[in-house]
Amino acid sequence: MGKCVSKNREEKDLQPVNVEPVANARTARSAGNAPGPRRLTLLAENLDQCLQVSDVYFRLSYNRRAHHTEEYESFQLIVRRGQPFQLSLAFDKPYTEENSQVTLEFHTGDSPKISDGTLARVPVDSPLGGTSWGAKVTDKGLKTIDLLVQAPPNAIVGKYSIVVETILDGHKYRTERDPYSHIYILFNPWCKDDSVYLNDEEELQEYIMNESGIIYVGNKRQVMERPWNYGQFEMPVLDASLELLDKAKFPPRARWDPIRLVRVVSKMVNSQDEDGVLVGNWSGEYEDGIRPSAWNGSVEILQQYHVRKEPVCYGQCWVFAGVTTSVLRSLGIPSRSVTNFASAHDTDGNLVVDIHYDEEFTPIDYLNTDSTWNFHVWNEAWMTRPDLPAGYGGWQAFDATPQETSEGHYKCGPASVHAIKNGHVYYGYDAKFIFAEVNADSISWVCPEDGPMYQVWQQEKGIGVKISTKAVGKDEREDITDHYKYSEGTEEERLAVEKAVSHGSRPHTYGERPEKADVEFSINAPKEVIVGHDFTASVTLRNHSNQERSVSMFLTAHTMYYTGVPVTQFHKEKFVVTLQPNGQMTLHAQIEPAQYMSYLVDQGAIKLNLLGRVKENKCTFAGQTDFRFSVPKLNIHIPARERSDFPVGEEFVVELSFKNPLAVKLTNTEFHVEGPGIQKPKLISYRDVRPLEAARTLVTMKPVRPGSRKIIANFQSKQLHDVQGHLEIQVTEDDVIDE
Repeated sequence: MGKCVSKNREEKDLQPVNVEPVANARTARSAGNAPGPRRLTLLAENLDQCLQVSDVYFRLSYNRRAHHTEEYESFQLIVRRGQPFQLSLAFDKPYTEENSQVTLEFHTGDSPKISDGTLARVPVDSPLGGTSWGAKVTDKGLKTIDLLVQAPPNAIVGKYSIVVETILDGHKYRTERDPYSHIYILFNPWCKDDSVYLNDEEELQEYIMNESGIIYVGNKRQVMERPWNYGQFEMPVLDASLELLDKAKFPPRARWDPIRLVRVVSKMVNSQDEDGVLVGNWSGEYEDGIRPSAWNGSVEILQQYHVRKEPVCYGQCWVFAGVTTSVLRSLGIPSRSVTNFASAHDTDGNLVVDIHYDEEFTPIDYLNTDSTWNFHVWNEAWMTRPDLPAGYGGWQAFDATPQETSEGHYKCGPASVHAIKNGHVYYGYDAKFIFAEVNADSISWVCPEDGPMYQVWQQEKGIGVKISTKAVGKDEREDITDHYKYSEGTEEERLAVEKAVSHGSRPHTYGERPEKADVEFSINAPKEVIVGHDFTASVTLRNHSNQERSVSMFLTAHTMYYTGVPVTQFHKEKFVVTLQPNGQMTLHAQIEPAQYMSYLVDQGAIKLNLLGRVKENKCTFAGQTDFRFSVPKLNIHIPARERSDFPVGEEFVVELSFKNPLAVKLTNTEFHVEGPGIQKPKLISYRDVRPLEAARTLVTMKPVRPGSRKIIANFQSKQLHDVQGHLEIQVTEDDVIDE
C-alpha cells in the first residue's frame, strides 16, 4: 500500500507546481499565447540543399472542434483515432511533388519502434482509412502544404511526438523530436471502427463530454445524491491519467486495447499494489489526510497525485469510482459510475453471504468475513469484447475499490454486464465477484459451543437492489437493476443464481433448508431521522397458524460503517410475547440521541438486527435492516446582481450556507467548493458554529469556459460532515478570437 502524502491544503485555489493552467485554446489565443506554429530544430548537413521544415501548424481550432476535444485545458493538439486531422507544413523553398518526398513520423513511449506500433512512419499521400496510418495533401502553396492525417481506429492511445523527414533530390533531412510539443491521440467513441464506438449522441454527451455528475449513496430505502466534479478536461487530468499507465508499467504497445487498459486503471486508481492514486480508509481516522466525504470531485485528487507523485489520502468507494470515471472519460472511453444498494461482499468465492450468530443471537465478528454494504459504487465502460462470444459487448463492469485480489493484485473487471445477469461467471474478468455483489443469497447460521453450526435462515431477496446511475441528459436517477439481474424470484433469476453458484468455490454451499416458521416477521427502521434526534425501531409479527405461538426475540442496534461492518452496539432489547392464533402484533423500541451520538461514524449508518425463536416448533428466524441519519443540505445561492447571465471572464459572488441541527458546537470547520470551468478546488477554513446557528461564507468565482456548469460544495467539521449541495448555472460565450 502506498504511503500518504501530507495533509497540506491551503486556503486558496490549488494549482500544480510549475504549471500554468489555461481554459482552452480560445482563451490561450486571446491572451496571446496561442499554441503553434511550432519551430522545429533541423538535423542535417548542407542545409542549403535541403527542403527544410520551417514550421508545423497544428490547426488547433479546427481539429479540436472536429474531434470533440475543444474543452481540454491544453496548448497541445488532442485528437481521436480513426478520424482525420489537419496539419500544415511550411518549407524554406518551393515544394514540388516531382522531386520532393515528405514522411511524418509519430513516436510514443520511451523506445519507439515500428515492430510494436509505437513508431509510425507515414509517407505523405499514403491512403487514409483502414488499419494503417495515412496522410494526404489537400492543398499546397508555393512553400506550404496542407495535410489530412489519420491514425487507425486501433492506434495506440497516448502522447506522441512528431518528426518530419524530407528528401529533396536525394538529400534527406529530419527534424528533432520536440520535447515541448505533442499530439495526444485518444479513443474515439464517435468512430464506428473503434472498439469503444457508441452510436448514440446523447449518451456520448453524457458519458464522454459531461464534466459533472451525480453518484448515488445512502441505502436501499434512502437513496441520496452526491454531486461529483469529474473534470476530465481540466489540467492535469489527461496527463495524470497517462502517467498512471506509465506507473503501472503498462506497455505502450498494448494501449490500443480498452479491455486491458481498463483492467490496469482498476488497479492503479487504488494504491494497494503500485502506489496508485488513492489510499482507501474506512477506519474513521483521517487526521493525516482528507476525509473521503470532503472531496467534491476528481480534479484535486489527480492534481495532487500528478504533482507529488505519491498516493493521496483518503478514498472510499464513491471516490475511487469518481476518479476512475474521470480517467476513462479523459482518455475517450465512455464511462459511468454505478451504485449497487445492499451490495454483497463475498470473501470466500461461494457467491453467498454467510452470517454467523452464537446461541444468544449475537453476531460472531471473527466468522463474519462476508458483509453487505449499504451501497457500493463501481464503474462501467462501453466497449466490444472480441475475447468473448457474440453478445457480451456493451457495458462492462469494473471496480477500482480494493476489496479482493485478482491475479495477485487489487483489481476487478472488466466483466460483461450481460454475462453477470445470466450467471455466466466463467467469462473474464472477475464476473463471479460482481455477480455475488448483485445477486448473492444470504444464509444465517447459529454456531453452538458444543456442536456443529446449523442453518436457520436463508434469504433469496434483498441483495442488489436499486442499481443506479445518473440518467442521460438530466440530473435524475436511472434504475439499471434489470441490466444486472432478472426480476427477483423468477425462474430466470433462480437459474442464473444456480448456474453462478455451480462455478463458485463451494458448488454445494446450500445446506438443508430450515423448516419455514409459521410466524412471519418484519423489522422496520424509521424512514427519515435528522441526526441528533430520537428514533423508533419496530418489529411486526404475524402468526399464520391456528394455535398460540410463544416468541422470544432480541433486537440489537449498532453503529456501522456503510460497508456493513458493525462498530458499536448501543442498544439491545429482549421481547417475549404470545401471539394469538392468526394474530398480529407490533413492538417498538425507542432510542435517544444520548445512546448513539458518541458512537456515530462516517455516513451516520445504523444497523438493526433481529433474531427470534418460536417456542412451540423451535423454528428460528433472523433479519436485519439499516438506515442512515439525514443531515441538512448546503444551500448555494447567488446574490442579486446587475446581470442575469454569467459571461466567461466576469466575476460573480456565491453564498454557501446551512444551519447546524445539533445541540453541540461544531469545531474544525471548513467549506470545500469547486466547479468545472468555473472554480478550481478551493478550501475555506471557517470558525466554530454554535448549536442551531447558521453558517455562511462568500466565494468569488470567474468562469473560464461557456456552457452548462455546476458549482459543487460541501461543509465538514469534527462533529458533522457530509453536508453538501450543488447549483447549475449557464455560462455565456465571450468574444472569440479564432485562427
